Amino acid sequence: MNRILTAMYEMDFLFLPQTSNNVTRELSENYNSSIIKLKNKIIPVLEEKIFGYIDKEVYVTGDWNRETFEEYFNNKISTLSEKPESLVLIEKSSSRELVAKFLLMQHALDFLPESSHMIRYAKGDFGAEQSALFRVLLDEFGYGRHEEKHSTLFKKTLSSAGMYDNSHAYWNFYLNSTLMNNNYFHYITNDISKFFEYVGAITWAENSFGPYCRMIGNMLKETIKDIDVRYYEEHDHIDGFHGRMTLHEILNPLAKRFGNDVYVHFVKGIEVCGFLQKVMEKELCDQIRWMENKEKYVQLAKDIKRSVLDDIKKIPVAYLNEPLNELSVPHVHDGDEFCIVDEGMLRFCHGPDCYTDLLPGDCVVIRKNRLHGALVLSDYCKYRILSIGDYTKYANYKI
Repeated sequence: MNRILTAMYEMDFLFLPQTSNNVTRELSENYNSSIIKLKNKIIPVLEEKIFGYIDKEVYVTGDWNRETFEEYFNNKISTLSEKPESLVLIEKSSSRELVAKFLLMQHALDFLPESSHMIRYAKGDFGAEQSALFRVLLDEFGYGRHEEKHSTLFKKTLSSAGMYDNSHAYWNFYLNSTLMNNNYFHYITNDISKFFEYVGAITWAENSFGPYCRMIGNMLKETIKDIDVRYYEEHDHIDGFHGRMTLHEILNPLAKRFGNDVYVHFVKGIEVCGFLQKVMEKELCDQIRWMENKEKYVQLAKDIKRSVLDDIKKIPVAYLNEPLNELSVPHVHDGDEFCIVDEGMLRFCHGPDCYTDLLPGDCVVIRKNRLHGALVLSDYCKYRILSIGDYTKYANYKI
């Protein structure tokens, strides 16, 4: 759902190829009125399903004023020096460069069309706070100098790491939580009634992003040879300024103008933003562990193979027979799966550039909610996917 919602939201953004023989036709095909009408029908349905869940997880109430808000916000800020677990996992990984590049793929979703959400609130007429917001935008866009534009800096990071630098080159490798976090900023900028929630969210984002970028930049320099980390160094510097600006020139003046009632909306934005950061961090850590432990999941499958096949009459099974180069695009399952090859050769992908080649009789356990895919390497490949639900029913140990 989040992948579809991202595609629908980004119908508001202009993406152009480097070159094209018929760009006007392509624009008409991708931004035509039928698609726009479909988008307008689909977005509210998806928003209700996705963000209805978040509203149940994050609920803010109480009487707020400037003093209680400042105490709350300062307590939140004091935790920002803690190193995320994902960075620790990358630093300890046996494939550091591979998992570091996987992190860059997650960043690419938001960093390439950077601040495009924010532009929605640059329109209209709402006072000095609008001008302060626009100054943040000016920084993000390099004050009109394309080489200084923050997305240009990130493109240099990607290209210096030997990666593609165009938007959505890694579309199939975005984690669900990466998409959901990005969609949240679409959601609260697409609905003007959520403006004050957005102010809270962007204030937290600008204050928390600088310390994060400092740690990421240091990790990348130690991990990928000759990588250009100016994007992260720039945000380490500028987001301290942006953090103060969003707090003192946007959030606080709005509270002074409109009273204490707006604080609950500020806090809602901060809490949702923080909640989604935690969700992203957990999923990223889980995916890194899944990739790091690929050999263990192959061994696990060998260990439980007999028990699973003895139970096959009770297990839903998908029988597949696919030709050479047939691609199973990266996806996830709601429960654990057991994949076994019967004929041919299958390249099972645990993540980008992270794979195991399976021959007849070979198998692997696929963990629930873990991104994976497959590619047929032989003339054809027959294999089965058994929906075992929870692998611990068949194993006497856990990974």
